[in-house]
Amino acid sequence: MSLENLVVALSKDPFDPELNFAVAVEYESLNQTASAVSFYLRCAEYGEGILVYNSLLKMARCFDNQTGREYSVTNCLYQAIAYDDSRPEAYFLLSQFHEKAGNWQEAYTFASIGYGWRVMDESLPASVGYLGAYCSKFQMAVSAWWIGRKDESIATLHQLSQMELDPMYANAVKYNLERLNALL
Repeated sequence: MSLENLVVALSKDPFDPELNFAVAVEYESLNQTASAVSFYLRCAEYGEGILVYNSLLKMARCFDNQTGREYSVTNCLYQAIAYDDSRPEAYFLLSQFHEKAGNWQEAYTFASIGYGWRVMDESLPASVGYLGAYCSKFQMAVSAWWIGRKDESIATLHQLSQMELDPMYANAVKYNLERLNALL
């Protein structure tokens, strides 16, 4: 359904969480993150279950694409964990957030917690970049190097290199192994 049709449908039922979510996804796909956030927030207010959790994660991603919104990013992710602490995605996104900031211990810790929740009954309605347990394992491998766990980092990257991964991750594993071996 087009954005225009979704907005018309939403005008007839403004409290429908699924319609709010669908409108938010469309706005996000157009890189209109401020508009997307407002509809994700409405979904989180009126919805329940996985839709609320996914909305909080998507809001965090939208805020992360804006500059100077670090508190908003972490607040959304902590809210997602408070809503459902048994899923890996929020921990994974927190790990990525801390990796970008160079907070390596935090990056490792959140990736490790997320990896502990690698079995999920239900996938998210909209992707947040978490493709499976190997994403958290990759985060652990990268951050392990920076917190003095060199052997663990290299061993984990070798394990990942033997797995079937999304091409982006396969390339990142290869790149990191080459870079680390060059440093040794």
